[in-house]
Amino acid sequence: MTLGTYYPELSDRRRLLALARAGVDLQIERPYLTEIVESVTDRMDTPFAVISVLLDGAQVFLAGVGPIPAWIGEAGGTPIEWAFCLPMLRSRAGWFVGDFATEPDHRENPLVTVEGVRSYIAAPLIMSNGHVVGGLCGLDVRPREFGEGQLCVLQDLADEAVRRIEARAEPDIMEP
Repeated sequence: MTLGTYYPELSDRRRLLALARAGVDLQIERPYLTEIVESVTDRMDTPFAVISVLLDGAQVFLAGVGPIPAWIGEAGGTPIEWAFCLPMLRSRAGWFVGDFATEPDHRENPLVTVEGVRSYIAAPLIMSNGHVVGGLCGLDVRPREFGEGQLCVLQDLADEAVRRIEARAEPDIMEP
């Protein structure tokens, strides 16, 4: 059984078209998003933050700050199976994990076992056409707690990231 069976949203043609129209499937510098990820590290007190987009076979990073491993930066992302943001495709809501080592669905993830990610907070990137394309994420290498207030702040920042992405997209990005 493939990951697409569990998350059919990954291969939804309209979602993938929205990603392409927004240009987020392209590996280019996006300095207009740097301020947002920097704000996440400051406001969430995490050592690193990323804006990730979920393609049908990979998770790519549009912007990031902090001690992101060189191989991830060089590759521009990770396999889709490693993406902590996947549940947001379906829930359309932010979420957090205080310690991945105790989380059955993620404790064997190489980002946890090899790279040492222990805690995570994320808000979905929801385009104006309603498609969830990824997440704005704060990550830490130590276990820690997050709260609902932080999720609200993070969602505001995620909404701003979407506004900035859509401002640079093809004119017909708003189509369903």
